[in-house]
Amino acid sequence: MKILLTLPNTGLGTSDFLRSGNIVHEPSLDTAPAEDVLAALDRYGATALVASQPPDEAALRRRTDARGPVFLACVPAAAPRSGGDLEAVAAALARCERHFALSRPLTGAAPPPGEGPREVVLIGAGVVNLVTALYLTEAGYRVTVLDRSPAPGGAAWEAYGCTHAGDDARMFTFTEMDSYNNQDFHGSPPDWFRRTVEENGWLARDAWTLSPEELAWIDEFERVPSWLARSYNDDIFALTAEAGREWARLRASRAGLFEDAVVADDILRVYEDPAHLESALARHRAIGAVLHELRPTGAARDCAALAGPLRDGSLAGGFFVPGFTLNVHKFTDRAVAWLTDRGARFHWNTAVSGVRRDASGTPTGLDCPVPLPPDAHVIASPGVYGSELLRGTPCEGRIHGVLGGWIRISNRATGLRNSLKVGRRGHVTEDANVTVGLDADGREILIVGSGYGYTGAGTKPDERQLAAMRHGISDTIERLFPDRAGLPASSRSSDNYAFKYCIRPWTATSLGLYHTEQGPGRGLYVVNGGHNTGGFAQAPAIARAVLATLRGEDHPMHRLYHPERFTAFTAPAASTRTPAARAPQPLASRT
Repeated sequence: MKILLTLPNTGLGTSDFLRSGNIVHEPSLDTAPAEDVLAALDRYGATALVASQPPDEAALRRRTDARGPVFLACVPAAAPRSGGDLEAVAAALARCERHFALSRPLTGAAPPPGEGPREVVLIGAGVVNLVTALYLTEAGYRVTVLDRSPAPGGAAWEAYGCTHAGDDARMFTFTEMDSYNNQDFHGSPPDWFRRTVEENGWLARDAWTLSPEELAWIDEFERVPSWLARSYNDDIFALTAEAGREWARLRASRAGLFEDAVVADDILRVYEDPAHLESALARHRAIGAVLHELRPTGAARDCAALAGPLRDGSLAGGFFVPGFTLNVHKFTDRAVAWLTDRGARFHWNTAVSGVRRDASGTPTGLDCPVPLPPDAHVIASPGVYGSELLRGTPCEGRIHGVLGGWIRISNRATGLRNSLKVGRRGHVTEDANVTVGLDADGREILIVGSGYGYTGAGTKPDERQLAAMRHGISDTIERLFPDRAGLPASSRSSDNYAFKYCIRPWTATSLGLYHTEQGPGRGLYVVNGGHNTGGFAQAPAIARAVLATLRGEDHPMHRLYHPERFTAFTAPAASTRTPAARAPQPLASRT
C-alpha cells in the first residue's frame, strides 16, 4: 500500500514515520487544487491519502470511478500546524494500514460445505495446541496430537520444546504479549539483535555466524516504524483482552484443570528506575490495567517480601495489575489427562518431518510415522524448530528463536505471595518474571525467568552468552532476595538444575502468525505461532480463532496476524500512469 501524506507537519523530519518506505510526503500539495492532489496519487501509485482536508467530492468521485477507491484519513489543519502533532498523524496512518489489513482477502480455503471433517490432527503439544485441543474437544471434534518430544516429565529438559523445556511457570497479564519494535516517534530502531548478551544486547551468538536470512529478519525488525509498532501493539492487546475473558471462563467452567497448579492472582510490577516506573504506570493506566500502586511507605503492608529493597532504594516502587500465574507443567499434565479421558489420542516421540504438496502447492499429506485420519483438519503450532511445517506457506522463514533463562530459589524464608514482573532498565536481564509455586514435594519455591537471547533460525546459543544471562538472573535474585533460604533438592529429578533455558518462537514484527489453506483430503491446514512472550497468554484467543476457521467464521486474528501483514503493506506499488519527465523522489520527505 502506498500512502500520499500531504500534511505540512514540522515534526516529521525528526521522526521515523517514513522508514517503512511506502509513505510519500508532499506537503506542498496540502493546499493545492484537488486535481493536483489526485494526479499525485496516480503518479505515486498511492491508494491512500492523509491530508488536512478532503479533496473536492466531485473530483474524488471522478477519480474513484476511473482508477478505483482511495482510502482517506484527515487530520484537522490546526493540528499539524501547531508544532507537529505526531500523535494525530500516527493515528491517521494507522487507520490506513488497518483498513488495508482488514480489507485484504484472506488466502487459503474455507471449510467444505455441510458438516465437514470432525477429525483434527494437532502438530505440537505445547500449551497453545493443548488449549486449542480443549476447545475443539468441547466443540465435538475428535482430536489427535503429535509431538516430536517424549511424554512430558520423562526425559531431560533439553529434549522438549518451549512449554515443557522451560520451567513450571507462566503468566497472564494484559500486556504479556507486546511489541518490542521501536515505539518512540523520535527514537531509533533498537539494536538489541546486533549486540550480544554480554554487551547488554539480545544476540546469543557471535555476529559473524548470522546467515543472510537471519540478518534479513533483524533488518525487518528494525524497519517497523514507531507509528506502526504502536498500532500493532493495540491489536496485540485487543487479542490478549479476548484471551483474558476466555481464561476467566476456563477457570470457572474447568476448575479441575487448575487444581494444584498454584494459581496466584494479581501481578506486582516493580521497577528500579523512577522514570521507568512512571512511564509503565501511564501505559497501564491507558488500558485500564492498574489495580493500585505500591509505594515504599506501604511496602510492609502490601508486599513484605520486598520491603527491604523498597526502603533502601533498590526499587523505586511498583503497582499491581490484573492477571495470574500458574505452574504450567501441572496445568498441561491435567489438560493431557482431561483430553485422554475424552478420547484424544497422543503420539509422543512422533516427528512430522514434512508436509507433502502437489504440483500446485496444495498439501496432500504429512510425512509422519503413524497413520492419520485421511480427511482431518491439521493444526500446526511449530514452535522454533518446526520449520518443515512452514515450507510452502507465507509463514516460511518468519519464526526465529529468542531464548530465556530460568533459575529456582526457595520461597520459604522470602514469603512472597504475589508473582512479580521486575523492570531493570539497562540491565543484562532487563525484564524478569518471578512466579510463586510449589516443587514436586509441595515446598514453596520462586521460579525466576528472564533474558532475551536471539538464536536465529535454529542455531544453538553460545555458551558465553548463556553464562552472561545466567549471571544477570542471579544478580536480579541477589538484588531482590538477599536473605533467601537454600533450595532443597526435588524428588522430580528434572527440576534439579542450576540454570536452564527455553527458546521461544518470535517474529520480526512482534505479531503472531495465523495462516489457513486447503489441507490434505477435505480438511484445512492451519498454522499459528510466533507469539514472542505471549503464547500462553493468548492461547484461548488462538483456540477461538482456530475454532472459527473450522466453522467457516471470521475472527480478528485471521487478518491481524496474517504472516504478510507488514511485507504486503510496505511492498512497492506499480504506478498507474506514465511517469513524468522529471522523476519524483517518492520515498523522501520534502519538509
